[in-house]
Amino acid sequence: MKMVDKYAKKRSKALKTLDLDRTTWLKSGETVGMMLYVDLFSDKLIQLIDHVSYFEKLGITMIHLMPILEPREGENDGGYAVKSYRSVDPKVGTIEDLEKVIKVYHKRGIRICIDYVVNHTSDDHEWAIQAKSGDAKYQNYYFMFDDDVVPKLYEKQMNQVFPGVAPGNFTYLKEMDKWVMTTFYPFQWDLNYKNPDVLYEMIENLLFLANKGVDMIRLDAIPYMWKQLGTSCRNLPEVNDILAIFRSVIETVAPSTALLGEAIVEPEIIIKYFGTETRLECHVLYNASYMVEIWNAIATRDARHISHMPAFKAPSSSTWINYARCHDDIGWGLSEERIRLLGFDPHAHKMFLIDFYHGILRDSFSKGELYEFNPETFDARNSGTLASLAGLEKALEMRDRYQRELALKRIELIHALFILRSGIPILYSGDEIASLNHYRYKEDENKRHDSRWLHRSVFDWNVVAKMGDHDDPKTIAFEMIKALIRLRKAIYGKHEITSEVQMQFSNHHVLGVIQILTKAEQLEESPCLLLFNFSEDREWIYSSELKRFDFEGVWVDAHTGKNISLEDERILLGPYEYFLLQK
Repeated sequence: MKMVDKYAKKRSKALKTLDLDRTTWLKSGETVGMMLYVDLFSDKLIQLIDHVSYFEKLGITMIHLMPILEPREGENDGGYAVKSYRSVDPKVGTIEDLEKVIKVYHKRGIRICIDYVVNHTSDDHEWAIQAKSGDAKYQNYYFMFDDDVVPKLYEKQMNQVFPGVAPGNFTYLKEMDKWVMTTFYPFQWDLNYKNPDVLYEMIENLLFLANKGVDMIRLDAIPYMWKQLGTSCRNLPEVNDILAIFRSVIETVAPSTALLGEAIVEPEIIIKYFGTETRLECHVLYNASYMVEIWNAIATRDARHISHMPAFKAPSSSTWINYARCHDDIGWGLSEERIRLLGFDPHAHKMFLIDFYHGILRDSFSKGELYEFNPETFDARNSGTLASLAGLEKALEMRDRYQRELALKRIELIHALFILRSGIPILYSGDEIASLNHYRYKEDENKRHDSRWLHRSVFDWNVVAKMGDHDDPKTIAFEMIKALIRLRKAIYGKHEITSEVQMQFSNHHVLGVIQILTKAEQLEESPCLLLFNFSEDREWIYSSELKRFDFEGVWVDAHTGKNISLEDERILLGPYEYFLLQK
């Protein structure tokens, strides 16, 4: 293909050097990420250069710059309504600024990830403008209809993404007297991948971004990419075909660049977007189910549901991204079958979680807000920062030092649960300094309808400048998380986790994880045992339950240096305490 040859020849010498190691960096224990909005974190893209030492101090080696490609003016779904794939949002800088930032960060050993919105463009993208002008070629880049007959047929099977703020999947364009498919918002027009010109153009945009030095390209909303009348238009097999083409092309031109697929769906569906060993698709996928399981276990103090998560193994060159918070809300997509097996009613349990993290239950430590609340079914998702959902905001308001201490322990436990697991851990900017909910978003008419702005506040550099007080919760949180990242690198930096199995104990408050670590050069295996207490009380587990798995003798907690003897009848874990035990 001429396009592939053209971009392969354009690839810089520096990037070709990175390409020699392909995407082995994905499986390295040294890789720890953070996601952030450029305008909220540093105002301008070029100013990220001034903050590179901040990431180095924390131990971050990959930065996900949330949508920075040029969006439409006004409402743009947080940047996911893209006007141009070849230029950066003028409010934060230029494409040249992005290249400068990437070069500086690469020299400091930090990789860069950016978003590529593959399901739709904004309604003011050049293709949409041509379509509005009456150009039939570009109208065929989208799903356009002269009346609502076919749209109504589609609607019979399609679900609604935002039934409250953007109901339906089609928008009537008065100026064109046509209907256009808009799965998300009316200003986001779905692309028609049945048109080969669309696929060609989107592949070329992908290679353009890779050759700018981007190390990971996040493919937004991949389940929606293929539309077929009479189906839900989600997770259709043709999406896998498109992703396999993307993977093949990117490995040919930019073999060190990874594709991150964004698909917040059931585990048994999302695993398919890795592809197979013989036909690979995404290099990396979000472990969204694990994120939900963490918050469920924190609220219930019960490790049983998370311990019974099914294990879905990725192809050998692929891996998961683990996280606890992101720019989005928390949706409660727990396995109803597992909920029933534990003796709970799935609907009642979901209502409990929604109310718990809303903070309206009497014994809830959390403070958050509802997202997409349905007054008829009472269904909703939850918004809020990690620290506020974990109890720090309420504890500070009550001036309750004991509850503050427990909240900080929860914050550390939550981070340990995804930083110490197999996969790439990614923090959400602000969580490392225990940022609290930002309620002033309601004063902005463009944001007040969307409670997700509750946890999308401007990064407070004054807080960072003043950190150092050992009684300051923000300083405590930062130092705890920095120590966890350092621990991860010390344990997993020279090893690969080749096996990971979750354990169940008779004490339902405690989760166990057995990891097998392998040194690639020597093929030397060593076991590692993780224990997590989800309760604010002291909890015991019986040593005999570990001996069943052939664990014996004295083990050392790599985090504290504490010795744990399995010759003792019981092992004590303090409130929200966790261990990383090695021989």
